[in-house]
Amino acid sequence: MAPTIIDGETVFYDPRPIVNVGDIVFLPHPYVQSVKILKRVTEISANGSMILTGDNPAESTDSRTLGAFRVADIQGKIVCLWK
Repeated sequence: MAPTIIDGETVFYDPRPIVNVGDIVFLPHPYVQSVKILKRVTEISANGSMILTGDNPAESTDSRTLGAFRVADIQGKIVCLWK
């Protein structure tokens, strides 16, 4: 599957979102603070963690390698894509 958002495209986001499964969110990379990652929420657990996956699993670094992410780390939810 191809990525939903291509490098260089402009996105608009909600900085205080209510996050649901299926949303695309962005947050800091857990190991490289200067990098932001955009991933799709595939699972939210009751303890405040979530599983994030990329839309292109063959090329994505996501929860399969980085583990679960904290909901509190989300910096925004993508609400619009400008092509």
